[in-house]
Amino acid sequence: MAKGQSVTKEEQQGKALIDESIKQEVKHFVYSSVDRGGDASTDNPTNIPHFISKHRIEHHLFEKTKDGAMDWTVLRPVFFFDNLVPGFVGKVSATALDAYLQGKPLQGIAVSDIGVFAAKAFLEPQRYRNQCLSLAGDDITYEHMQKTFKAKTGKNMPTTYRVVCYLLMWMVGDLRIMFNWFYEHGYGADIQGLRKMHPGLKNFEAWLEEDSEWVTK
Repeated sequence: MAKGQSVTKEEQQGKALIDESIKQEVKHFVYSSVDRGGDASTDNPTNIPHFISKHRIEHHLFEKTKDGAMDWTVLRPVFFFDNLVPGFVGKVSATALDAYLQGKPLQGIAVSDIGVFAAKAFLEPQRYRNQCLSLAGDDITYEHMQKTFKAKTGKNMPTTYRVVCYLLMWMVGDLRIMFNWFYEHGYGADIQGLRKMHPGLKNFEAWLEEDSEWVTK
């Protein structure tokens, strides 16, 4: 979350944007939220603060538009592959996946593909009218990520000491709760169904090749 922001501010801003959009007679509103277990997401806020705020914004949208005041599409992406960038953030993200997933797979998405689905919602509003869509491009273990990364770059995916990761999780409780949720519950997007809608949907390997800063284009 950006500096100076909080889940409370996010919720306030999200709800205010919805209200103003209705006031200004916006025809179609596209909201990027977060997946919380596939079809269960609508009724599942989880225990993660920045997931709960998005759940509340979603329900504000549903309530305010139940009379047909504005059409909408809710996109619910999963873990961003783009978190695995060169530098400290990428090292901590990779280390956290290794430490917390303990061999379990996690769904991931390329940020560029979120943009594709947002564009589809605006370009084909009737097709995506009043739909919630969980977005993922791969379901992959940390070990498979490392093997794919090594095959494509010739290097190991950079990590840091686990103690650094654990210290950060202790300082930022929201992150610790989220990574525990990844292990205990995880995301639930229908990747096969999404690929029928968007054949170019990137898995981790395609993201490395096409979008990441790790592979020379």
